[in-house]
Amino acid sequence: MADLTIRPTTKFVRAWAAVVALVVLAAWIAYFAGQIPQLWIPAVLSALTLSPVSQWLKLRMRLTVLSADRLHSESGFLGKATHTLVLSRIQDVGVNQTIFQRICDVGDVWIETAGAASRIMIESIDAPHTVVERVLEAARGTRTP
Repeated sequence: MADLTIRPTTKFVRAWAAVVALVVLAAWIAYFAGQIPQLWIPAVLSALTLSPVSQWLKLRMRLTVLSADRLHSESGFLGKATHTLVLSRIQDVGVNQTIFQRICDVGDVWIETAGAASRIMIESIDAPHTVVERVLEAARGTRTP
C-alpha cells in the first residue's frame, strides 16, 4: 500500500479569504473615493488580510501519514509534536461532523489504540469516511490471523 498523506482541508480558509478580499476591496475603494476619511482604515484593512494567511499557515503545519503499518501525525512550526500509532493495535476509529461539515464533506477523524493516551485526532479533513475505510483496511492488513 502506498503511503497516504492526510492534511486538513483549506476549503473554509479559502472561503474566508474570499470574503475578506471583497470587504477589503470595497473598503479601499470607499477610502480612495473619499467616503472614509479616517487614516487608520488602511492599517486595519491590511491587518484584516493577515487572518486568512495565519489560518492557512496553521493548517499547513499539520500532517498525518498513513503507511503500511503505522499512522504518524505531526504538528507545529518551530516546535513539533509527533505521535505514532501502530496499526495492528487500533481498537476504535470514528468520525465527528457538524451539520456544516456534513454539507461540505469534511470531518474530524479520531483513531484510538489500547492505552491511556493513544488517540490521534485528525481535524477538518476532506472525505473523512474514506480515510476511516483506508485506516481500517491498513489495520486489517497488519493483523495476523
